[in-house]
Amino acid sequence: MAKSIENQSIRHDPSMEPMTHLDLNEQTPIRAIAKQVVERAEVELHHHPWGQMVFSDTGVVQVKTPQAAYLVPPQHAVWIPPGIAHAASLLERAQIFSVYMLRTNRYFHDAVWQNSWGECHCFQVSVLLHELVRRIATQTVHDLGEDNYTAICTLISTEVIQAESVPVGLPMPADKRLRHLCDLFLQAPLQSTTLPVLATQVGASESTIARLFKQELQMTFSQWRQQALLTSAIGMAAKKMAISTIAQELGYSTHSAFAAMVTSLVGKPPKAFLYR
Repeated sequence: MAKSIENQSIRHDPSMEPMTHLDLNEQTPIRAIAKQVVERAEVELHHHPWGQMVFSDTGVVQVKTPQAAYLVPPQHAVWIPPGIAHAASLLERAQIFSVYMLRTNRYFHDAVWQNSWGECHCFQVSVLLHELVRRIATQTVHDLGEDNYTAICTLISTEVIQAESVPVGLPMPADKRLRHLCDLFLQAPLQSTTLPVLATQVGASESTIARLFKQELQMTFSQWRQQALLTSAIGMAAKKMAISTIAQELGYSTHSAFAAMVTSLVGKPPKAFLYR
């Protein structure tokens, strides 16, 4: 069966350390960094005063915060608001892009930060956004020129603001009983695993666990289970597993049942969402 994403070993890579000298200021409030990672690597838990968008062109990116885990396929980004503690890793050899944005930013107005951009979330990276980030990451502001830099930053901000969120984050609870239950499920994620079975394993009643899901995560166990299964599927797709194998590993009796679950969550069939 699939292993929990929490239990996978990751090699620390100094080249992916958080950037502390970005020279972000009112004149250059947006910067981008591109790194070629030769094998799986991670950045340890940290935080910074600027916002960050991270994605890979061909690899799967994992970002963890104290409240949630985000595992996103190629060409999908995780947005991390200023001040949010997070750890990041790239699960395979690929290029990773990080875009850093000052909170006081002439391209992002206050109203934007006060809405969904004040929270971590994921979205699809458009072809245009990918190319804009690649350009600003591979050329200096001096080489670009002030007018080109301004135009690129304006387009990047527009593309990011207009991007549609994709529900691939997996919220994790603080309550010890509920956290233990969620960890148990992630050790062997199966769509057939029921709440009564898990509740018994952690020594709590089904009604108590159901209440905690609503209270802490604002969702039902069934909704969280779907998110967890999708997260596991993304991790397995990163290992180049076939869709039929992923469906079987997650306990789906048919490929079509698994495809229906993925499509219902992200609006795309597994082949279009998981593989690029």
